[in-house]
Parts: sequence; structure tokens; C-alpha cells
Amino acid sequence: MSESELALYAGSFMVLAGVAGAAIGPSRSDPVVKALNLDLASTGICLIFLAFNHMLALLTYIAVGAFATPILMRAILRVEAGERE
Repeated sequence: MSESELALYAGSFMVLAGVAGAAIGPSRSDPVVKALNLDLASTGICLIFLAFNHMLALLTYIAVGAFATPILMRAILRVEAGERE
């Protein structure tokens, strides 16, 4: 099995596991857990792109990191603000 096939299969598994975890997994009402599950799926998409083109995977990883970080911070702040009240 070549490296590109391994990246493709691992990425596909990560996408399916992340989406299933965000949709029907435990603690799906918690925004932090849901965001982490979606981050797992986005990392899987990066691995799928890595199987085809290295530059596309790198650009996707940078873009996902730039978008996911503020969303995760906002979710964590909401959960902590909810616990204070």
C-alpha cells in the first residue's frame, strides 16, 4: 500500500468519524465537543487532498486552521459564560 492510498483511506475514515461524532455522538450539545469533531473531519479532508496534491493539502490545512481557531475560541467562551450564570 502506497503512502497516497494510506492517506486517502485514513482521511476517509477521519471524515466519517468526525461527521458521525458531530451528528450523533456523545455530548453533541456541547459546542466544544462538536467543534472538535468537525475539526477531525476537516483534518480528514486535508489527508484526502494530500493523496492527490501536496500544495492543495497545505493550503487547505492553513485555511482550516485560520477558520477553526476563532470558532473554537468562541465556543469555549460561550460554554464558560454559560457555566458562570
